[in-house]
Amino acid sequence: YVGYTRSSHWRGRSGASGEVFLKGRVEVGNRGEPGDEAFLFRVCEVLEGKMARSGDCYLLKPGRREDALPAWGDTLEVRGNLYLFDRVSGRVGGSLVAGETRVLAHTGNPLLRLAHFFRDTLRRQVANGLEPDTAGLIEGMLLGDYRHLSSRDLVALRATGLIHLCAASGLHVGILLAFIMWLGAKLNLSRRMLIVIQTPLLITYALAVGLTVPVQRAAVVALLAALAFYSGRDFDFLPALGVAAIYLVFKDPSVAREVSFQLSFAAALGVALLHRPLSGLLKAGKSKALSLLAATLAAQLAVGPLLMRHFGEASLTAPLSNLLVLPLVPLMMALSLLSALVGMAGVGLGAVLLKPAALLARCILLIARNLAGVRWAALRFFPFPATWMAIYYPVLAAAFLATGRRRRLARLILAALLAAGLIFGCLINAMPLGGRSGVEMTFLDVGQGDAMLLRGPSGQNVLVDGGIDEATLTAKLRSRRVEYLDAVIVSHSDSDHVGGLTGTLYACGVGLLVHPDIGSDGLMGKLLGLAGEMGVTVRSMRAGDRLELGDVSLTALGPPAQVPADADSNEYSLVLRAMGPGFSLLLPGDVEEEGQRMLAGCADKLDCDILKVPHHGGYSESGDAFFAMISPRIGVISVGDDNPYGHPSEETIASLQACGCTVYRTDQHGDIVIRVAEGGYEVECGR
Repeated sequence: YVGYTRSSHWRGRSGASGEVFLKGRVEVGNRGEPGDEAFLFRVCEVLEGKMARSGDCYLLKPGRREDALPAWGDTLEVRGNLYLFDRVSGRVGGSLVAGETRVLAHTGNPLLRLAHFFRDTLRRQVANGLEPDTAGLIEGMLLGDYRHLSSRDLVALRATGLIHLCAASGLHVGILLAFIMWLGAKLNLSRRMLIVIQTPLLITYALAVGLTVPVQRAAVVALLAALAFYSGRDFDFLPALGVAAIYLVFKDPSVAREVSFQLSFAAALGVALLHRPLSGLLKAGKSKALSLLAATLAAQLAVGPLLMRHFGEASLTAPLSNLLVLPLVPLMMALSLLSALVGMAGVGLGAVLLKPAALLARCILLIARNLAGVRWAALRFFPFPATWMAIYYPVLAAAFLATGRRRRLARLILAALLAAGLIFGCLINAMPLGGRSGVEMTFLDVGQGDAMLLRGPSGQNVLVDGGIDEATLTAKLRSRRVEYLDAVIVSHSDSDHVGGLTGTLYACGVGLLVHPDIGSDGLMGKLLGLAGEMGVTVRSMRAGDRLELGDVSLTALGPPAQVPADADSNEYSLVLRAMGPGFSLLLPGDVEEEGQRMLAGCADKLDCDILKVPHHGGYSESGDAFFAMISPRIGVISVGDDNPYGHPSEETIASLQACGCTVYRTDQHGDIVIRVAEGGYEVECGR
C-alpha cells in the first residue's frame, strides 16, 4: 500500500522520515483511480514511532481489483515508513509507504459491512472471470462504478442514451425490488414478509453503490411505498417524489445544483406525467414493447434539454437503443445479483452464473457501439440557452394538458408557446456561431487538473491537457462548439493532465497529438495507442522544436533533448511558448524547482503576457525568480475547489502579485476566457 497523509494532524521535522506503527479504522472505501482501489484509514493510536500523533491517511492499493480490501469499520495495524514533505502549503503533509497491514478486528455497522462484502465479492468475480469490457459494464450497471469501462464504450453509451444504465438509479432499485418480489413469490412469502426482508436489502444496496442522489431518491420513494402498503394506506408516487426532493435538499441545499439531482427528478417526473398520454398516443394497450417505448420517450422528453444544457448533446437513438436494451437489463442484473449472493455464501457457482450475464452485457455493448456509429445518433447544440429551457418546459406542460380536459385553452397556449419558441430559435440561429472573432484562450474549469483551449484567428483549435475526467472535458468542449481539434498537446503523463483526453479522441476529430515522449506507460500509453489505432498523427516535442498552426506558433522550451531515465514527469514537462497576433502565452506544465531552474537558461524567451501558473499554484522555492523572468500581466491557476493539496499556496499568489500580475483561479472564477483586444486583453469569467 502507498498513501498520503493530511498535514494538519501529522507532526515531525520537515523532510524527515522514519518507521511508524499505526492503529486505526477504515472509514471510507472505493476512492481509487481506474485500476486501483483505496480507502481512508483514520489513525487513532501510534504504537511505535515519534513522528506522528493522529490524523487521516488515504491508503492506495494499486492494480488488482480481485484482491479484497479491508471492510468499512475494520480495525487495522499498519507498519510503514512515513515521509514528511519538505514544504507543506496545504492539507497534505507527507506520504506513507505501508509494508505490513493486518486486520485486528471486524467492527462497525453490520449493514455497512454487508454492503462492502457484496460489492467486494462482485468485483472479485467479474475481475477474475470476465473480459474487461463486459466486466466494466456489469460493475457499472450493478454498482454504479463505470471507472473500468473503456472510453470507447462510455462515448457509445452516452451517444445512444444508455449511460443511465451505469449510474445507479431508480431503474436499478426497481429491478432489485422486482427481483426480490419474484424470489418471494417463488418461496410463497407473504407481501408483508417481503417488505420486512426488502427494506434492509434495499438499504444495503444503496450503501453498496455509494448513496448517489438517484439511488437516495429511489430508496426514499420505495421505503414510503413499503410503509404505505404495510400500514394499509394508498400510495401516490408524486407526493413521495416530493418528499424525496425535500429530504435531499434539506440534508444538503447545494444538491439542487448537481446534474444528477436534476436529471434524476426530471426523468422520474417525465415518466410519471407523460407515460400515460404517450401510451395513448402510441395506442400501446397491452403491448409491453410500446409501453416501454412510451416510458423511454417520456424520460427523454423530460431530460433532453438538461442533457443539451450540461453536456451539449441529446441522443436521437435513445428510444430505439433503450427499446432494444432494457429488456436485457433485468435478467442481466438478476444473474449478477445471484452470482454475488452465491459468492457471498461461499458457493463456487457464482462465476458460472456470471457467464450468461456477461453474454447479455456483450449484447448491450454491441447495440450501443453500432447505434453510436450512426451519423445522426446524437443532436448537438452549443450551447443550449437557459431561455430555451424556459420555453421548452411550458410547451411540454401545455402539451400534457392538451391531452386532458380544457383542451382548447391548452392548445391555444401550446400554439403560442411554439410560435414564440420558433421565433426565438430563428433569432438565435441567425447569430454568429463562433462568437467573437480573433484569438481566444479558455482555461477550462475541470477541477484539480489542467485543460486549456486555444482558438487562433483562423479558427484553429488547440487543446493543451485534458484534466482528469473524460465526461467533464467532453462537456466543456461541446459547450464551446468544438467538434474538431487541430492539435491536442499533452504536457506530461500525470492523470490530472491526461486523464480526460482519451474520450476526446472519440468525441471530437483530432488532427495531431503532441507529447514530450516521457512516461509513455499507463494513461499516456493508452492515449498514444488509441491515437495510433484511430489514425491520429502523433509526434513528440523537445526544447527547440516548433509547431506552426496557421497564425499561431508554438515553440518548445522544455524538456531538454537528453532526459534521464528516471526523470520526474513534472520537472520534465513539455513547456510551450505560444505566439500569435497580439498575444504571448507561456504553458509550463507542472515544472517545479528543478524544471524552473532549467528554464532559466532561456530566460530571454520566457517573457510573456499570459502565464498558466505551473503545478496548480503550488509552492516552489524558485517561484519568485521564475515569475520575475516571465513578468506576466495575467496569471491563471487551474485548481480544484477545496483540493486536499492546499493549492494554490499563498506564497505563489504573493509572488505573482509582486510582479504586477493579475491572478485568476478556476476554482473561484470558473472557466476563464482571455481574448485579444485592442491594446490588451479582455477577460471573461464563468462566475
